[in-house]
Amino acid sequence: MSVIENVPVNTFRNYLNILNDSSSKDELKLKATQELSEHFEMIMQSPAYPSFLENSLKIFMRILQDGEPQFIQENTMQHIRKLILEMIHRLPITESLRQHVKTIITMMLKILKTDNEENVLVCLRIIIELHKHFRPSFNSEIQLFLGFVKEIYTSLPNHLTSIFETSNDVWVTDLKDLNLEALLSEAYSVRTIHVEKALDSNSQQQIYNLLPRGVLSLKVLQELPIIVVLMYQIYKNAVHQEVSEFIPLILTTINLQPTVTRRNSPQKEIYVEFMGAQIKTLSFLAYIVRIFQEVVIASSLSVTSGMLNLMKNCPKEAAHLRKELLIAARHIFATDLRQTKDTQFLEP
Repeated sequence: MSVIENVPVNTFRNYLNILNDSSSKDELKLKATQELSEHFEMIMQSPAYPSFLENSLKIFMRILQDGEPQFIQENTMQHIRKLILEMIHRLPITESLRQHVKTIITMMLKILKTDNEENVLVCLRIIIELHKHFRPSFNSEIQLFLGFVKEIYTSLPNHLTSIFETSNDVWVTDLKDLNLEALLSEAYSVRTIHVEKALDSNSQQQIYNLLPRGVLSLKVLQELPIIVVLMYQIYKNAVHQEVSEFIPLILTTINLQPTVTRRNSPQKEIYVEFMGAQIKTLSFLAYIVRIFQEVVIASSLSVTSGMLNLMKNCPKEAAHLRKELLIAARHIFATDLRQTKDTQFLEP
């Protein structure tokens, strides 16, 4: 029975060898990665899984470490990197995994700062799962991560104009003509690239998707508060001061107001994503409001104006956001903040 069970694992080891071979073509590596991903559950149920885990993680980490981040969604290497990250996310929570947790988290934190939106979103899920289940001991990387999140919030007001005034569509004659760095500096959500190429006497248009950097992505911004909350839950005493420093950043974020023109622009999805990031940030405040109640009460006017801003501007069609907004507001006003003069006019 064990021989039969080991047959697929040996086959999949060959796929790992293809991934590890620098001379293999990207298309072949993608096929190998797809096969691994498709049969991942079978591998995890094999008696040989612990040794496979050891070998595969070394190769996965090397590819993620040495490979360049990709920002064209359709690129072969982007598919490979994303599949690898998704397989890491699917790893079962076992003792075999424990010894690799620090290495994985270190790599995920590195990717957060450099990679695209798609990959960073998977990295965040990996970080959450590993911290939930293994609760690694506090280290300097946690502080660096919190500092990284603070930087994103701090720079957000500087991007407000670009977020709404940058066109979602990019037109080029050839993909090689793309000024990637310039486009990425103003990409906050996925942008569509239209490429015109002459084929014989006809002109055929190809469409690609430009993935924003994770550090500028509005979707990533929506996911950051929950991780900061998790870090506080696990490392309360060690990060208390760092988390308190988020409060002025939260207040600035919820008070950012795009103009009426920007709110009514054709790029409605950008506005909804931005509003989603603001409401997730308010939910973050709702979680920590009792812990830092005195600080929040001292800024009651800013809290109130921010919530009114969100209630007024949240699109009616975004029902899920309106619901989350109301839940967060209820939690915040369940504290002594409700008794301040700046909020009493909200009483029924």
